[in-house]
Amino acid sequence: MDWPRLPADGRWPATRDYLHLVSQMLGKLRLALASPLPEWAHTPLTLTPRGLTTRLLPIHDGALEASIDLVDGDIRVWVTGGRVETIRLVPARPISMIWSEFRSALESVGAAANLWDKPQERADATPFSLDNRARNYDPALGAAWLGLITDVHTLFDAWRSPFFGRSGVNFWWGGFDITVALYNGRPAVPPPGSNYLMRHDLDAEHMTIGFWPGDEANDPMFFAYLVPEPAECAGYPIDAPSTAWVATMKEWVLPYEALRASADRHEVVRRFMDAAFRAAGDLAGWDLPALTYAAPTLAPGRLA
Repeated sequence: MDWPRLPADGRWPATRDYLHLVSQMLGKLRLALASPLPEWAHTPLTLTPRGLTTRLLPIHDGALEASIDLVDGDIRVWVTGGRVETIRLVPARPISMIWSEFRSALESVGAAANLWDKPQERADATPFSLDNRARNYDPALGAAWLGLITDVHTLFDAWRSPFFGRSGVNFWWGGFDITVALYNGRPAVPPPGSNYLMRHDLDAEHMTIGFWPGDEANDPMFFAYLVPEPAECAGYPIDAPSTAWVATMKEWVLPYEALRASADRHEVVRRFMDAAFRAAGDLAGWDLPALTYAAPTLAPGRLA
């Protein structure tokens, strides 16, 4: 598939912000109802062929799932027994209206969830209930974004396959990015001054690679970083065109637009990921051979 342009002007910023805020509603539901896991692993959303989902969440007499369907343009809340509540997203409406209907839908299906009425990891943190501004959303751009992150998910999931340790591909509703993370099994000490979120995110050695569609101040990018951060990252060679270490972000950055139209963009992203993995061994002392898994080869049709 072709990767779409995601320009800082025009229709994309409004579409991105609308999807970001709506995805945060589902994320806050998952945060409230899912059983806690290390490094906030219980909080991300998961891709579906039609959008995003909370996956199965417990309620008092069964379970629910909330999903964003970008094909039909709505949020759906499904519960045990087959009942479903629907909140329309298209045409775009003020965030306060969607939030009110989302909360009402949860109450109507018996989901007692204490949800924080405020966006996270955004410069504009206007509470959902007070955000009465008119919104714009382009369904075609929303579908193109979903196709892009689905393609990236496929790349990330295949790349992590040989890793012999805890790993995951996740959509983080706070930052509105999709990442693959690898954990080597060793604890880490969060840097002094880390806030509550970071204290529980940076307490294990890991590497993260991700795609972020940018914001008002930054263009879309692929990024990679190591936790804890080795001192030599800035000078480490990353074998992917246009890649640079950005000291203010403490990340290696591969600009999205630099490879969007390239015929070998998948290969460039794989090279970027491979180089970051080598850096984990060279700079952070990861035992890469011990963390590499040889997948079994199964004869066709044979599972035992």
